[in-house]
Amino acid sequence: MAEDRKYRTGELKEIILSALGISLVLGGSIFLTPNFPIILGSLIKIIKEFKGEKISKPKLHRILKRLEKRKLISLEGRGDSVQVKILEAGQVKLLRYSIKQLLEIKRKDKRWEGKWFLTIFDIPETERNKGDYLRKFLLDIGFYPYQQSVYVYPYECEDEVKLIKRIIEGGNYISYIIAEKLENEEEIRRIFGI
Repeated sequence: MAEDRKYRTGELKEIILSALGISLVLGGSIFLTPNFPIILGSLIKIIKEFKGEKISKPKLHRILKRLEKRKLISLEGRGDSVQVKILEAGQVKLLRYSIKQLLEIKRKDKRWEGKWFLTIFDIPETERNKGDYLRKFLLDIGFYPYQQSVYVYPYECEDEVKLIKRIIEGGNYISYIIAEKLENEEEIRRIFGI
């Protein structure tokens, strides 16, 4: 966990976006109030706690400035206290990183209780691109593709699915289901390591 380790391209950006998303979720304000004050030291602690990485304040500030330059966030403030505004272009990226991180935490911290949590969707053929995007999004955050429009996760994730429904284009076509048993369950358990 040395601060000077080499990061692959985009890895620091992912770590910081994930930490911003986690701080929003933990603060209960995700996308209800997309402006929130952060203390760089607090963000560094979140990065260390949730990602196991040690990042210096100057490095964190440089990455935040890059995110601002890419028009994902805007920053205002002095010294240690910074006001972060999540811009429209950054909302979906931040959502993806934060939900992915929250689901990873559930996988590490929870014992599987024998239930399956499914998201299913039926998007009209005229909006096929929304379905393709939604499939990629669900795969990226850790869901398993049970069928073309049915994705499964082994831990409760209703709040995360509600966020997806609110923010992702095509999210209004998603339904959330809790199942006691799935056909070919052993294979899916193996994939999730449970």
